Amino acid sequence: MGAIHGFCDERFAPLEEMFRANQDDEIDAGASLAVTLDGEFVVDLWAGTTDYELKEPWVEDTLVYVFSTSKVMVNIAVLMTYDRGLLDLDAPIVEYWPEFGQNGKDRITTRQILVHKSGLPGFGRPIGWDEIHDWDHMIGVLEAAELWYEPGTVAHYHPLTYGFLLGELVHRTAGVAFADFFAREVAAPMGADFHFGLTAPEDQARVAELWPADPETTNEAVDDPVMAELEEGLWVVPERMAAVMPSTNGIGNARSIARICSMMATGGELEGRRYLSKATIDEAGTEQSFEDDRMLGPCRYGLGFGLDSEYFPGPSPTAMHWGGYGGSLATMDPATGISAGFAPNRLLADPEPDGAPMMQDRLSRLISTIGEVSRPFGSASL
Repeated sequence: MGAIHGFCDERFAPLEEMFRANQDDEIDAGASLAVTLDGEFVVDLWAGTTDYELKEPWVEDTLVYVFSTSKVMVNIAVLMTYDRGLLDLDAPIVEYWPEFGQNGKDRITTRQILVHKSGLPGFGRPIGWDEIHDWDHMIGVLEAAELWYEPGTVAHYHPLTYGFLLGELVHRTAGVAFADFFAREVAAPMGADFHFGLTAPEDQARVAELWPADPETTNEAVDDPVMAELEEGLWVVPERMAAVMPSTNGIGNARSIARICSMMATGGELEGRRYLSKATIDEAGTEQSFEDDRMLGPCRYGLGFGLDSEYFPGPSPTAMHWGGYGGSLATMDPATGISAGFAPNRLLADPEPDGAPMMQDRLSRLISTIGEVSRPFGSASL
């Protein structure tokens, strides 16, 4: 599909080879891949196309939806409020958000949300785009919602409620709307081109189209009642890019993902600014739950991040990671000092109806290759 742009440190050459092969084999349409080591970029690659007609090239500042990789950014914002003493992970969230305590939800804690065991994986009814674009309305929907399960008893992935629940807790504890908190406290000081609520027309014009264009694909990728709640619709349209749906509509690229995750991989400090304490990062990477999730199967969680297991391997035993629908990925490992981001616009599903490589195949190659190049660094992957 064309030339590979950017640079790759020779120590990380297997990643460039994999990235090039994905382009040559048309596994990826357009994509970006970035890696940092001790806070410095050692890989920053991009290639391919951003449009269906194959006319517009993916360029250095192209952006793309990364779907549930957005949850990594939500986790970091929550950890910042926790680290500052504004939020107790084990306190009932009604201490910060009294209106949420309706219908038995007064016992839910932030820690339970972070491991997808709050008992509220979905809203309990279909949700239209006009609703989900209205933050205050969605908070009211959550306040009135009924529990699916007793809090803390069942692991059931929270595709959409996760971001609204945790985003509102950031709002209540930090005193500023989630998107503003993330922009001010994370993206801006780190110089990371990652956004929730992308409104400027010149920035919206940088967002790549998604392959396939079929809006039903997202909902049909996983057979679960939660996934059927959101109304079908196109994503790369101005009103959707301007909305704030923290679980799913983060917009960035590999460089911005790797940059933000590099803070986690360097012990909470980046270029002289401390974002998180080492103690909080250590806790974030400590197993909090390892259960058979109703949607995803066996999942091992730290504080919101996935942890290495045979069911969802990380690049190394101490890496934290999570991915998004179609194949985006974020990883970070304080033991090796390595972070990585991957952001494609070809959304692979499992299985692909046309026989194309499945998302898990692409992710597995990516994760194992990151693990391969990580082995010389630190002690975690030796």
